[in-house]
Amino acid sequence: MATFITNRFFVIILLSFFFSNTLAVKHFDTKIDSLNYLLETSADLEKIDILNELSTIYDTISYIKSLDYANRALELTKKIKSKEDIAISLNRVGRIQYFLSNYDKSINYFLESLKIREEIGNNKAVAQSYNNLGVIYLYLANFNKALEYLQKAWDASEGVEDEMFTIKLSNNLGIVYMNLANYDKALEYYQKTLNNSIETNNKKMEGTCLNNIGIVYWYLEDYNKALEYYLNAVKKSENIGDKWSVSNTSRNIGEVYIKLQDYNNSLLYLNTGLKIAEEIESKHLIKDCYVTFSELYYAKGSYKKAYEYHQLYSKIKDSIFSEETGKNIAEMEVKFETVKKEKEIEILEKENEINILKLKKHKIQRNLLIVSSLFILFSIIILYSRFLLKKKTNDQLKIAIKKISKSEAELKKSNTAKDKFFTIISHDLKGPFNSLLGISELLIKKAKEYDKEKILKFSNAVNTSARDLYNLVENLLLWGRTQAGNLQNNPEKVDLRKLVIDNISVLKSSAEKKNIILYHEIPENTYIYVDIDIVSMVIRNLISNALKFTNSGGKISVVSVEKDNLVEISVIDTGIGISEENIKKLFRIDIHYTTKGTSDENGTGLGLILCKEFVEKSGGIIWVESEPGKGSSFKFTLPEIS
Repeated sequence: MATFITNRFFVIILLSFFFSNTLAVKHFDTKIDSLNYLLETSADLEKIDILNELSTIYDTISYIKSLDYANRALELTKKIKSKEDIAISLNRVGRIQYFLSNYDKSINYFLESLKIREEIGNNKAVAQSYNNLGVIYLYLANFNKALEYLQKAWDASEGVEDEMFTIKLSNNLGIVYMNLANYDKALEYYQKTLNNSIETNNKKMEGTCLNNIGIVYWYLEDYNKALEYYLNAVKKSENIGDKWSVSNTSRNIGEVYIKLQDYNNSLLYLNTGLKIAEEIESKHLIKDCYVTFSELYYAKGSYKKAYEYHQLYSKIKDSIFSEETGKNIAEMEVKFETVKKEKEIEILEKENEINILKLKKHKIQRNLLIVSSLFILFSIIILYSRFLLKKKTNDQLKIAIKKISKSEAELKKSNTAKDKFFTIISHDLKGPFNSLLGISELLIKKAKEYDKEKILKFSNAVNTSARDLYNLVENLLLWGRTQAGNLQNNPEKVDLRKLVIDNISVLKSSAEKKNIILYHEIPENTYIYVDIDIVSMVIRNLISNALKFTNSGGKISVVSVEKDNLVEISVIDTGIGISEENIKKLFRIDIHYTTKGTSDENGTGLGLILCKEFVEKSGGIIWVESEPGKGSSFKFTLPEIS
């Protein structure tokens, strides 16, 4: 409950911060035409203001055009305006890059702006830059990095008199600490936010903050305290007509009353939350209400009603999933088309260069003919010059042709990657969905005929298919992020032994289900220099793979040895092994090789592809040693740190 609500609340605060300077403009076309006319006739200093105004207007129409005007304003600002103005312009471009999902570029612009602001010594502007960076890392769910920048923003803002900025900053810090499960710190910053909101009479923020404090107490399982804050939050939100917050908090109250076994009050608040959610047509709020209704009726023992609401929840969740998936695919297609267009423009520019070179060549030849007829005495010198010039021109033509060939190859590679991605989606999503649909339809039709043991068997099958589907979607999204270049790699000193133990703990229950012994042989004080999330994903995928292909009663071990400033890590199993022919098919997306596990588990083959990309991204290599019937050993190397 709370995690989902916290994430949605965070997005609202994030967007309100970035849109804080957006201008509400009517009659866009007339205004744009007028500004473009002024742009033609104005001096450079005035052009900067006009370009910035056009960029602001296009914030509400097209971020691509907004970015173009912001970049033009930045170039002029660098030439004729002060460092402070340059920092503001850099910040504006960084903000637009964020909305275009170009997070790396956005971070670079914010860092460049921050550097100038630190040189100037403008503490308020420095604090704003740190907050911008923290907000981006919040959105990317890199909470440790977000905390680092937001804490710097808090330190820099000391003594700065800007109450609204302080409210937003303390609230952002509360969100970070809540996601890091540091609830004491989260309460500390939420309380600061609440106090400042009351002092500045910011009713909306006051209601939101009361709700967030209630969420923290929910996590702490202090339900009476959570209820106290939720009830206060509802009153504040009702007074200002904030329907979204009233619906959201009413549902939270309903869930607290379930925990307190006060089912009548729970039903009352859940009905209020659902009614408002339907009124404002918020699918996410409706979905949350449905699942909480299901929890309520399950707690009351009304299993039929609980099932009906769970069906409604599943239906609207699928609708939201379809919309968001379509949106993600559309965004990928837009990015692909943008890259394609850039490559086409590059090819046209190269062709234009070739045509110019050809025209130059013809002109030189004509002039040489005229000059040769008048100056026969210099014909040898002229011919020699012509030879040298022709050679240079041909060399330039060869270079241009090579560049065109390279651009075409990159474009084909981009096309191929997209085709492979959609092939995996169309092929591998069908299996889990067919399994889920088939078993659930069978349960619906014959649930009354089956005994508890059979229903449990089918329920386990549904759960397995759902987990397979979740793992597939997670791997597909990770692979998509790596192809788009959006996956962050932040290496640090990591204790390998602890990392392996943590991942073994996560998968221990899966091993126990198959009666497999899962252990490690990692020496103490073994340190590597990697991104901890990326390497965790590699280790977890390899262990999961080993569990899938190891029979009951088998063993799986994770071992490491140090070799030439590298750590070689091996995931060794006593499973069914892999033939030499099939080993060649691993780690390759163009072949898309998969097979079922020893307990008929499904696989997509994408996990090993991700492992290969992540290991190489971390500066290592990955390979496998195996023999049918004698188990497998998946090995990879990582940089060691002493």
